[in-house]
Amino acid sequence: MAEVTKKNKTKAKKVKEYLIVRSYPETLFFYPSMIVGIIIFFIQFLAGESLTTAVQSQWGTFFFAVFAFNFLIVAFDFGIGKTALIAAGFIILILVVVLFQEQIAVLLSLDLTPPDITMSTGFYLFFDLLMIAHFIMVYIYSRIDYWLISPTEIYHHRGILGDERRFGNAQHAHIEKTTPDIFEKMLFLSGDLFIKPETDPHIYRVANVFRVNKKEKEIRGILSYVPDKRLDI
Repeated sequence: MAEVTKKNKTKAKKVKEYLIVRSYPETLFFYPSMIVGIIIFFIQFLAGESLTTAVQSQWGTFFFAVFAFNFLIVAFDFGIGKTALIAAGFIILILVVVLFQEQIAVLLSLDLTPPDITMSTGFYLFFDLLMIAHFIMVYIYSRIDYWLISPTEIYHHRGILGDERRFGNAQHAHIEKTTPDIFEKMLFLSGDLFIKPETDPHIYRVANVFRVNKKEKEIRGILSYVPDKRLDI
């Protein structure tokens, strides 16, 4: 009996008393553009006048490509099927270029000049400052809008004024996890959680939860845990 009680104590220690789940906006996935912008800013700032316009244009093209990729991630959901279709499209495009490179060269012999995407050091500076300010605001807002899940209740805190919603009988709540976007999962291991309290007819979506797989396991552990009164004996 003492050995069983010891095992129950060990299990009780492993289960968290509660878990806080925070939702983040899609704009947080623009952080790769911010990182690239910071790197290019320091390169152009340190190079100064020695940096040629052609090199500035190359950096601008690279930044624009990263930003366009970020924009696609935020604007669309890339599931497994859609991502596979895009990858197949790129492979076909490469094959077409390799097989018909002479015909393509003839077509491109027209007087077509590549666009000049030159961005100043000031542009990268203000872009990075804007993104940093946005991320700080997102962090602050995530501190005042969150879900707290315990074995006895589910609690939702909203806004600066502290609006609250409490749902009892948490152990009978229904929890589901989805990771609809491959790229979002790669960037932050994120996904969506859906919470259906037993005492409420609505289904609540908690979007873009970081490390969603780990969070889901911890939530299920919390909701399935029933304290053993014999532990105090």
